[in-house]
Amino acid sequence: MRLICTITDLPRENPLAFSYFLAGQGIENECEEGSGTEKGQFRVWVYDEDQVERAQELYQQYKTHPNDPKYRAHYDAKPRITQEEIFPEETPLIANEDETETLPRRRRGILSTAPYGTVSMIILSLVVLLFIWAQVQRSGSLAPPKIPGVIPAPILAPIEKALIFDYPAYFELRDRLLKVYTREEIEKKASPTTEAYKIIQEMQQTPVWMGIYERFVAHYKNGNATISYQGPLFEKIRQGQIWRIFTPALLHFDLLHIFFNVLWFILLGNQIEFRLGWFKYLILILATGIASNTAQYLMSGPFFMGLSGIVVGMAAFIWARQQVAPWEGYLLQRFTLVFLMIFVIGMFALQIVFFMMQIFGTFAASISIANTAHITGGVVGYLLGRLRYFAIQHNLRY
Repeated sequence: MRLICTITDLPRENPLAFSYFLAGQGIENECEEGSGTEKGQFRVWVYDEDQVERAQELYQQYKTHPNDPKYRAHYDAKPRITQEEIFPEETPLIANEDETETLPRRRRGILSTAPYGTVSMIILSLVVLLFIWAQVQRSGSLAPPKIPGVIPAPILAPIEKALIFDYPAYFELRDRLLKVYTREEIEKKASPTTEAYKIIQEMQQTPVWMGIYERFVAHYKNGNATISYQGPLFEKIRQGQIWRIFTPALLHFDLLHIFFNVLWFILLGNQIEFRLGWFKYLILILATGIASNTAQYLMSGPFFMGLSGIVVGMAAFIWARQQVAPWEGYLLQRFTLVFLMIFVIGMFALQIVFFMMQIFGTFAASISIANTAHITGGVVGYLLGRLRYFAIQHNLRY
């Protein structure tokens, strides 16, 4: 399927009349209206690659004399309908001289120019369901109490522990400790019980991977700390919990986090699934999700969540397709792309500032944004977008 033209000169040009004219010439096509900032712009697509050149020639002729009666012959022969019926928001219109009815309509996605796809709906449903599930399970704050000698990390709900990239034995011991050494006792600086003290000693002897970043900070702040690491990586994954390489993408910390990720996922994901079909779209999601999750784990340890690595990968994928195959009609405004790039690069620069402050000062905090996942997802998405395998399906119909 190839984009032949974008018609914006209304009412001088009638996109539906031209679409019917093409159909009358035996050229099967689709007329689609944009949404949002693209509202009022109509794209005409041709399905058969062999007819693209002919269709482009016909459009150049039509654009010169759009009021020529021959362009309205097939349009006028159709039953009279309203403008809303011509371009309903629920479906693109397929025109062919042999068709007496349009194809079955599918509900068009909110904030997206493509219908809701099966994979997109499944992922969005899982994201929302898991977020609600975690909120119901969570009994207190995510922030852990400060215990001297214990690595600080969020207190997760049971479903989150089962789905984040790894949940090391060290933090299973931490959870046991918090059951016998309560937050109230810790805040009052009460001495730990004998059982709590034994758990703390066991934790001190249990190696735990908290990322390359943490080891570099420790090494540069304390020359005696080595960068090399001999402890276990991928603890739960090596035990057979292979789903963890992807499922962190389905989890989110709070409402603001899930809102923006879901919004971007709808804007970008629907139009990709609409063009690629569910199988290739799923490959794109899995590839960007697994790569970004793994890179983030190696950089910062297991405590990260969110679709943002996949979302940045989708944006980079669309950018690549716009470069190698602009006729596929992916919608990604330059401003949107620049905004995402500024965000990712800006957060990366801020992380470097925090890193320098941690090394040369007493500043202990770090930025809680998965920069490595963003960058990795973007690189993988862009590289996949350059492959011919992800060219649009010519026989795609919704």
